[in-house]
Amino acid sequence: MKIFTKRSLFLCFVLFVNCIIACKKPDPNIVVKGEAKVKFINATLTEANQDIYVDGQKNSTTAIAFTESTDYLKIVSGSRSVKFMGSANLPTESVFNFTPSLTYSTFLVGNRTGAREIITFEDNLSNTEAGKAKIKLINLTPFFLTGINVSVQAGTQFVNGLLYKEASTYFQVDAGMSLRYNVVGSGSIKTIDGTLLEAGKIYTIWFSGSTATALEAHIITDN
Repeated sequence: MKIFTKRSLFLCFVLFVNCIIACKKPDPNIVVKGEAKVKFINATLTEANQDIYVDGQKNSTTAIAFTESTDYLKIVSGSRSVKFMGSANLPTESVFNFTPSLTYSTFLVGNRTGAREIITFEDNLSNTEAGKAKIKLINLTPFFLTGINVSVQAGTQFVNGLLYKEASTYFQVDAGMSLRYNVVGSGSIKTIDGTLLEAGKIYTIWFSGSTATALEAHIITDN
């Protein structure tokens, strides 16, 4: 006959508890609660001023015109319905999943036929290197199948053929350094003045325009 000591019974109990914990699967229906920060931008050239609604509640204090943006707004994280509503067209609405503690830039855009949609990009507001500005570039004009090139003033290209609705990675550039950009294959070169890029700042730079000569860069300061 086997005799179980208190020590052996205790070990059996520990093994039993560990087995239950190891076998328990995470509940996929559990939603992590918290807040995300979202900035909303009107990037539709012909669109009327837009109010922003999240889950049916108006979040903007004033309607934003083309190129205008809100500040970062705190919203409950998780699956949220985002709607841009102007006076001229039917509302444009989409659903996004926002992660707690992250920041986003959310744009209203339109394609060549005028069909509108909402797209969102995650922002990175971590610190920049000393003496540097941190930039992300987004092509929001649907008119150039070849995309957009971006280079530093000296001529070193660091973005090649950025297509519609694409965002680049973040780049650290010397503060005060001018940037050049153009439609791929076009000789119309535009410049972002280096005085607009300050050390320690983080920028989202997005592009609009229906022709190479009308291509324009819009700068949003994120911090």
